[in-house]
Amino acid sequence: MSRSQPSLADLPGVWRRTLAREADGSTDRVTDTTWVQGASLFADLRRPPGLDELVGRRHLNELDRPQLLALCTQKAFAGTFAQDGDAFSWIRRFDLHPSAPLPDAGTLHWHGDVLVEEGLHEDYLEHWVPVERPSSEPAAALLRDPAEGCTGLLLRTGSWFGYVRDRSAPLPGPTGVPLADQVRGCAHRAAAAELLDFEVSLGRIRSGHWEITRSTLPHRIGAELGPSPSSGADALRIQDSDPQGRSRSRDWQLAWLEGPVRLLAD
Repeated sequence: MSRSQPSLADLPGVWRRTLAREADGSTDRVTDTTWVQGASLFADLRRPPGLDELVGRRHLNELDRPQLLALCTQKAFAGTFAQDGDAFSWIRRFDLHPSAPLPDAGTLHWHGDVLVEEGLHEDYLEHWVPVERPSSEPAAALLRDPAEGCTGLLLRTGSWFGYVRDRSAPLPGPTGVPLADQVRGCAHRAAAAELLDFEVSLGRIRSGHWEITRSTLPHRIGAELGPSPSSGADALRIQDSDPQGRSRSRDWQLAWLEGPVRLLAD
């Protein structure tokens, strides 16, 4: 491995994207893009400018069809980060959008303090800069909610966390139909809102408070995740809300764990 190429062990922390260049030469420097990386599990959230002003902090059931379509302009995914020689892969266990036809994979190398990503199966380039590199071991878990039939992920690295809750049922549309087209095609607004009931939330941990600072769900921004031990050693309880914004607790079972579990309920 060359000195300019990182290994998986070099990458836990929080990364902010400063540049994206697509195959047609177009560039993006304004989408708020944050990648939170643990030892292997990761979460990635990309929110376009102006979204907060358009949708506010409303719950899904309060948003009209144009606002729901605006939420479709976000990108959010999470899963397992892997390395095979020079290739790095972001294996998406969770995705706001329907599965892409090509794997999410690229090469990584350092250019000074900038981490440069170049696509393997698609022609793109991204620049990433570190926001925080943890001084201690990260921790993460894959989660399962048997009561509602959904899965999730909780990740902590340094003072940052990522939380993911998947839909209770897969997207109903045929493979390859864009999320926006599915939302647009729903006969009722409530059905369209249900398609967007998918959460990737990122935030900061300060003085024991886990505050969500950005999320696919507008009403979750500013909320406290509040993870705590639940019944048994392999369970966590977090503070959640339903699409109507009513507060509730959610009990998760730990399906798979990396790092010290105490860091996920601290």
